[in-house]
Amino acid sequence: YLLFYYSLSGLTADSYQLLANFDALVMTSGNLSEEPISIDNDEAISKLSDAADAFLVHNRDIFMRADDSVVRNHFLGYKAKPLFIRRSRGYAPEPISLNDDGPEVLGCGADIKNTFTLTKGSYAIPSQHIGDMENYETVKFFEESLRNLKTVYSVNPVAVAYDLHPAYLSTKWALSQQSAVSSQQSEEKNSSLITHHSSLSFFGIQHHYAHIASVMAENGIKRKVMGVAFDGTGYGSDGNLWGSEFLIADLEDFKRVGHFKYIPLPGGETAVREPWRTAVSYIKDIAGDEAAHYLEAIGFLEKYGKDNIDNILKIIDNREFSPLSSGAGRLFDAVSAILGICDRNTFEGEAAMALEFSAKEDIDDDYPVDVIFKEKIIVDFSLTMLRLIEDMERGAGNDIVAAKFHNTIVTVIERVVLKLSTIYKLHDAVLSGGVFQNMYLLRNTMDRLRSIGINAYINEKVPSNDAGISLGQAYIIRERLKSEKWSS
Repeated sequence: YLLFYYSLSGLTADSYQLLANFDALVMTSGNLSEEPISIDNDEAISKLSDAADAFLVHNRDIFMRADDSVVRNHFLGYKAKPLFIRRSRGYAPEPISLNDDGPEVLGCGADIKNTFTLTKGSYAIPSQHIGDMENYETVKFFEESLRNLKTVYSVNPVAVAYDLHPAYLSTKWALSQQSAVSSQQSEEKNSSLITHHSSLSFFGIQHHYAHIASVMAENGIKRKVMGVAFDGTGYGSDGNLWGSEFLIADLEDFKRVGHFKYIPLPGGETAVREPWRTAVSYIKDIAGDEAAHYLEAIGFLEKYGKDNIDNILKIIDNREFSPLSSGAGRLFDAVSAILGICDRNTFEGEAAMALEFSAKEDIDDDYPVDVIFKEKIIVDFSLTMLRLIEDMERGAGNDIVAAKFHNTIVTVIERVVLKLSTIYKLHDAVLSGGVFQNMYLLRNTMDRLRSIGINAYINEKVPSNDAGISLGQAYIIRERLKSEKWSS
């Protein structure tokens, strides 16, 4: 049964008896991959003629692009709550209350699943889904949407926040605006960022700190919290790729107090697309010179070939080709590949999602894991991987192994948060980052933290993935500026 959200789609389906004449009906947006939706008739026909057999057009122009929103119902406690995967049409740009008045600022967001956020008075105004900032067309869409919302809400930012990643187009765009202001270019030339303020401030905000701040913004939290930011990749202050961050944070600053052990990503971005490479890296970290034995035991030598495996093993220690990562998402990818569930990401998060869906409910067991409490907390999954492989060799089902792995991550979060709570006398934990879109992980983590007396907060008004970054960026600089003059 298909319920059309748009009446014209239903009328079209009825007229051509689409539901009766096709075994499967796939509906998707009208755009080329990684480009914004086409909203002009001529543009759509020009770009999409190779993909579409026919076009239904109209003489009423579409003013502004807005992708479909995507939500996933999740049971937290005894009631279902829709959690956002993408907040766009039907929800954006609905303002989010920040409870008190503050300066007007702009958060530029990240490059993946980009949104931007403006603040006005006592509200934050997140944009619709912009998309992945990978090309000129998406940057142009970013500017069009920004210009529109600035006009609609009469916002003139006194400050701009951006991600620290130097290669992000969103970061480069923000820095180009900074250069334009410094050069005193005309307002017309700088029309995408109209400002009447002579001293526009620019702030780089660390990626995972912004994740945590997005939850703080939703809940009006200004006090110090324990932050758990789990995602695939975010640019770290030390130049490495972060993604499993335990933070002590307030709106003035943050302290990185723990993370997963760094693991090389053989081939960098290629390892993100091909998680089996990251799996090889984990095996090499565990077994050293004996890695080939374990790789043969799990079928990797046969599946990927000895030459490919040898090449990966050779480049693992070369930082130019294998950057260090603490990304929790990369760990989920690696386990998915080791279990033979998914070894390639044809879309973002595919391997981790497949691992989640494989996990059996009502399994309480987990794997041993080394949580090293020193000056900084380091979580080492070497023992976890060894026991996981032993389970595979004994013939344990993927559903059991996947569940035990998930439970291990929950146990790690519980142990670290409990330790931080004792050290820092804190009782509020904030969970954010794309990994927490994993409902098995989120539900069990929330239950476990509450059982030890920790107040756990999550994203409910914006996605926990990178689409929420802009809200966190904006909230941080807004609160920092509130004690100063808001404009010159």
